[in-house]
Amino acid sequence: MRSFKPVHLFASTCAVITLSGCETISEEVNEAVGFEYTATLAPMAGGAGSGKVDVTLNDATTTLCTDIELSGAGTVNAAYLNGAGGARVKSIDRPDDNNSQDCDDVSDALIDGIKANPSNYSVHVETSTGNLHGTLRKER
Repeated sequence: MRSFKPVHLFASTCAVITLSGCETISEEVNEAVGFEYTATLAPMAGGAGSGKVDVTLNDATTTLCTDIELSGAGTVNAAYLNGAGGARVKSIDRPDDNNSQDCDDVSDALIDGIKANPSNYSVHVETSTGNLHGTLRKER
């Protein structure tokens, strides 16, 4: 049986405290080992503002994390990840602030679909100043 020394426990505790101040562990894991995509948001007919949505996928934990950042677009009323043909495949939680991430469990099929062809997926954000839309692309 392996014993832990006090220094190991201290280092683990410090790491957890550090992570809790910034993002959830799920978000940190997705950013470290996941696949990263971005959708640049532009206004749809009559809309205003712009933005960006970062999406990270983790095959091992089947999680999808999103980070919505908007400029001049008012408040977010709803957000969605759309698949081929514009079909809604996943609701995205509204951000609490302008630097808020959300992670959700998703199907392995959705992760595989995005990885295989990210341009088949888009993000649609409904705001108080109109709708924004952008197609996913792989981060470089």
